[in-house]
Amino acid sequence: MGRFGKGYSMRFICILSFITITNAAQVTFIVDMSEETVVAGQGNYPAVYVSGSNLNGPSGIEMTDNGDGTWGLTTELESGDYTYKFRNGYYDYWDGPGWEGDNGLIDGGCAVGEYFDRLVSVGDSDIVEGTFCFGSCNEICESGSLEYTLIWNDEFDGNGAIDSSKWFHQTQLPNGYSWYNNEIQHYTDRVDNSYVSDGTLKIVAKKETYTDQGQTKEYTSARLNSKYALTYGKVEVRAKLPEGIGTWPAIWMLGQNINEPGAYWQTQGYGTTSWPSCGEIDIMEHWGANQNYVQSALHTPSSYGGTINHGGQYISNATTQFNIYSLEWTSEQMIFSVNGYVHYTYTPETQNSETWPFDSPQYLLINIAIEQSIQSSFTETEMEIDYVRVYEASTLSIQIETVSNTFTLNQNYPNPFNPSTNISYSISNGEHVSINIFDVNGGKVIEILNDYRFAGTYSIDWNGQNERGLQVSAGLYLYSIKAGDFRQTKKMILLK
Repeated sequence: MGRFGKGYSMRFICILSFITITNAAQVTFIVDMSEETVVAGQGNYPAVYVSGSNLNGPSGIEMTDNGDGTWGLTTELESGDYTYKFRNGYYDYWDGPGWEGDNGLIDGGCAVGEYFDRLVSVGDSDIVEGTFCFGSCNEICESGSLEYTLIWNDEFDGNGAIDSSKWFHQTQLPNGYSWYNNEIQHYTDRVDNSYVSDGTLKIVAKKETYTDQGQTKEYTSARLNSKYALTYGKVEVRAKLPEGIGTWPAIWMLGQNINEPGAYWQTQGYGTTSWPSCGEIDIMEHWGANQNYVQSALHTPSSYGGTINHGGQYISNATTQFNIYSLEWTSEQMIFSVNGYVHYTYTPETQNSETWPFDSPQYLLINIAIEQSIQSSFTETEMEIDYVRVYEASTLSIQIETVSNTFTLNQNYPNPFNPSTNISYSISNGEHVSINIFDVNGGKVIEILNDYRFAGTYSIDWNGQNERGLQVSAGLYLYSIKAGDFRQTKKMILLK
């Protein structure tokens, strides 16, 4: 929900103010959780909450399970404006999991204010807020997610060595004497460093003197390459991570075409493209120096190494419990999540070889690297993998997605911008179209289009001025389209 951004002091922002004491009204909140798995969070049992800066935030007010997929709460509120979101699970701090995502509320047109909350205005009469689909402005949850079919997996049943029909031990030092990123370990193909037991895969990093390829190093680990590569689909890995400063576990992907000495697909004749032109997808990285923070990232020719394309979240039990690390990859975007909670979505405004080398097969890698910052007291740690599952989107779900996108509002370009930007959109049939610009508080800045348009693709410029012809201040703005029953809202940033 982002109540406390970097560089800002902790504070509550309260929109409601009372001038006079008024009569209270009964307000009923109803949310449809049928598309969600309700969790406990930091609480003792699964539950859903209504929470806002003036609604007992951040912990919120607990709702009641109605038994039909919806949750409800009736509470007494005095007249005024209340901003809120529904929250899945109990958490007593603002910046954490469980909140409804901003994008669904923005796209649906019901988001208001700096934090893109819902808003209820209370008067003297009792009112009902909802039913709302969790994370959406819709009254009914209509699953917009793709349906997936399992096409490749390893459940790590049995005991002993890894399944060599599915995995390859990458051990060759790519530059002849070391690994990249200043890693200081040898990767080996020994069962000391990777094996299956009790239904899980263990990747073990150790402190030991080991000589291979004429090079002696003081640490060993394992780096596995999958013998399966995919283009688009869903990847799920259920894992418990190692801990310790200097440890660097990762679940990631590289282009099948990477020209890296010793990589499985390079040995099979696919190595034609150097990094980062082959693309890299980091599903999960965890650095022991930042305990329990997991990150996802993309490396492309346009941004690599210290890439700007990344996002993450804190998982309180990342090293003590299993969590599911997921990637959903389509031809337009990549969505990264942990246990269903999304922390990063990559959707470049312009897709080309510089920003999107992700229209070709990628293969999976699992490893623990050792950094130079490894503690002197380190002896051994392991990453435990319960399963790796790869899915493809079903034909039916792809067709449904295609139909639903016949009306489209595109991201403005350039963004951020100064002094003007272009907004393009497509409509599948003739409609009266209006496009409005709003500030972050929901106040209307200007209507830049209000006219009939035939089916087709159009664009219109906004020069950063309001209805009075005055230049607006720099900051975040929303632009919203209405075309028949189609509604969509997106964010844009005006620079100084």
